[in-house]
Formats: sequence, C-alpha cells, structure tokens
Amino acid sequence: MLIPYEELRILYARAINQVTWEEAQVVPRSGPYRGGLVFRKSRREFTLSFDAAVAPEIMNLQVVLPFALDDEHAGRPHQMVSRFNAEIRGVKFFLVDAPTPLLVCSIEAILASHRRIPNSEVVDAVLRSAMERMEDAVDKVERELRVG
Repeated sequence: MLIPYEELRILYARAINQVTWEEAQVVPRSGPYRGGLVFRKSRREFTLSFDAAVAPEIMNLQVVLPFALDDEHAGRPHQMVSRFNAEIRGVKFFLVDAPTPLLVCSIEAILASHRRIPNSEVVDAVLRSAMERMEDAVDKVERELRVG
C-alpha cells in the first residue's frame, strides 16, 4: 500500500512538534514521494527523511557535525568513523569529504511492518527513541572529538 507524501509529511510534522515543541521546516522534495523535515532540539539540527513510495514504513533521522582535524591527523578521521560504527550500535556514521569535512550520523527506524501505514502513536514513540539514541551517540562523539 502506498502512503501519499502529504500524509507522511503531516504525520511526521505532528510527531516532531509533540516530541520537540518545535515546528519542522519542509525540505525541498527530491522526487514525488521523497520528503524531509528539518527541526531543532536544543542546539542540534535534525533532518528526518522518508520515501512514501519505496519504503513508507521507514524513516531516517540524521544529524550533521563539522569534523575538522589538523594535518598531523590525516588518516585518523576514517579510522575514527570506522570505530564509531563498530562501537555505537544503532547509529551509522559517514564521513563526507567536503571543503570542511562533515560527520553524518544517521538512524534508520522501522515504523510498521513491510509497506504498512505507520500510525501516530508508533511514530511518536519511534521518533522519541531514535532522537534519544542519536543524542547519546552525538554527545559521545562530540566528547571524543574535544578530547582527541
């Protein structure tokens, strides 16, 4: 069953408001069924994305961190990202080599069984859980980057 883009956008926007007390901003669509919302909690900016056609039962939550180390630690970022992926369960880390390197922290959460419609109670609970895991993971990474 296909969940229309608009239905998922409304469902996620309401859940974000319930969890963070913040209004989410819609991300420009990258296709007719793909969408996303950006919102802040505390000092962090989160991006929640979804695909209403391919996997309406799955949401993706991301936080992007600046990740710059001096030249003497040239190979270290890739080693650190590999270690984060091995040690921190449930969160996937990606290093994006841009003019200023970025560390993308990502959680993929299943909200319903395959191709089923997620409901508002499940979305709220899964979003809360995903955000708690993400905040714990990002706190740990930020502490390590400050010390390292």
